[in-house]
Amino acid sequence: MAGTNGGIAKCGFIFLDTLAIALVVLPALLFRLPGFDLPVFQRGFFCSDETISYPYKDSTVPSTVLYAVGIGLYLVIMVTTEIVIFAYRKRQDLDYLSPDTYNRCCGGVVIPPLLYQIVRYTAVFFFGLLVTMTTFDITKNVVGRLRPHFLDICQPDFDNLTCSEGAHQMYITDDVCMPEDPKRMLEARRSFPSGHAAIAVYTMLFVVLYMQSRWSWRDTVFLRPLVQVIALFLALYTCLSRISDYKHHWSDVFGGAVMGGSIAAAMAFGVSDLFRQGRSPHNHPGAAGATTSSLWK
Repeated sequence: MAGTNGGIAKCGFIFLDTLAIALVVLPALLFRLPGFDLPVFQRGFFCSDETISYPYKDSTVPSTVLYAVGIGLYLVIMVTTEIVIFAYRKRQDLDYLSPDTYNRCCGGVVIPPLLYQIVRYTAVFFFGLLVTMTTFDITKNVVGRLRPHFLDICQPDFDNLTCSEGAHQMYITDDVCMPEDPKRMLEARRSFPSGHAAIAVYTMLFVVLYMQSRWSWRDTVFLRPLVQVIALFLALYTCLSRISDYKHHWSDVFGGAVMGGSIAAAMAFGVSDLFRQGRSPHNHPGAAGATTSSLWK
């Protein structure tokens, strides 16, 4: 009876975790469905506002590159690290994970410990990524801040537009835009916060925190900090490019970076247990946090 109740409890907790993931997947998908545009706050403007008068430029770091590098770098580092730790511990006749850790699946299914570890680190990472995407998407639409290139996309007819009455500048709230691309027009109203900055900082900071917990080779002093610095530089470069490309104001980038960094820290220190476990007395790779770290715990 106790075993049956334990199995039911495991299935119930896994269902709740799956539901939690679904709840952050849904809004992230809604913001990206073709032809499905959620309402954006229609902020007005002054004709003489130089902060929104910059020319439109293509992105130095396209979204496809941003996600490919951010996700790909983490997966390569994480999978490689876990394989090395698993192989080393097996050669030393040490447990990679305790059986009660990876025998948590409902129905009595036993997942190989290496696969279990990879899946749960992947789950935590993607959960945080989806939370980041949902958070900045909702914020963008609620705030509706105009991008630096707004007027270049809006293309208002200034000849037939009353921009001032005497010395008083008029705040234009009417829909006076005549854009060539309606999709770009929508995006021109979604400046704060920077999604690129949020994703870049989230993915790269998560890489740094993961390595800080799981890399513990004593024979090399500078390899880990070198990779960590490279990851942080990639995030910094992405953030700076959003300003030089006139995609965002500096405060948009700062806000996105804080958002991404905060969520990465919450995932690493709160949702996972990368930094909850004490260090193992064994002098081997993966001594730090080599027991559990999972959204499914």
